[in-house]
Amino acid sequence: MNSKGHVAVVGGSKGLGKAVSLRFAEQGYAVTVISRNPLVAEARLNHVAADLETMTSSEAVVQEVLRVGGNIRYLIFCQRYRGSGDPWQGEIQVSLTATRLLINGFADHFCQDGDRAIGVVSSVYAEFVGGSQPESYHVAKAGLNQLVKYNAWVMGRKGIRINAIMPLTYLKAESQNYYLANEDLMRLYQQFVPMGTIGRAEDSVNLLEFLCSKKASFINGQAIFVDGGVSVIWPEELAKSMAGL
Repeated sequence: MNSKGHVAVVGGSKGLGKAVSLRFAEQGYAVTVISRNPLVAEARLNHVAADLETMTSSEAVVQEVLRVGGNIRYLIFCQRYRGSGDPWQGEIQVSLTATRLLINGFADHFCQDGDRAIGVVSSVYAEFVGGSQPESYHVAKAGLNQLVKYNAWVMGRKGIRINAIMPLTYLKAESQNYYLANEDLMRLYQQFVPMGTIGRAEDSVNLLEFLCSKKASFINGQAIFVDGGVSVIWPEELAKSMAGL
């Protein structure tokens, strides 16, 4: 058993989830990734296979994670639906049902003392509407935020905090070349983001790392934007600015 504790990351085999997994491994935690796809050449991370799209019970997955690394200190959800079936059913199942099943499944298997927390990756589309994502994505992310609030009460009574982050579009290993090569798109982000730049995966990793640490010991039930300040701007002002008025 690792002296710092055991971290389970759902959807940690690629993208933001992998970056989160590696960050906690670098900090000295034992890290177990729960994902459908196996990890590629990453000896620092354990792996437990699970298909969230078909999950009806978390018992087998929870028991395997506990067998691999013992009780957990932090549980982090980074998954999203990427199937080819009905997006409504898929989003609800992967984002909401699987998250609920795993939270409930791990509820009695956190460490008995010290800091314990759950981190959830939601989206700005939990509160705003955008045409780049379907209605199912918006509804699932909004429900995810409400699930966080509900469990802030339920899990909080067990001494376990839970919080969500809501990132704007950000650069990650799999997509950064596309964005960086598109000068018009990058110029657009520079224009409407108050910080004058597009975010990076590390910005979200940093916040999750903070929320899953003793430094955040009295933060519970919150959904925090990671958007460089975009969410504070009144749309009329943004429209005027971008139109040069």
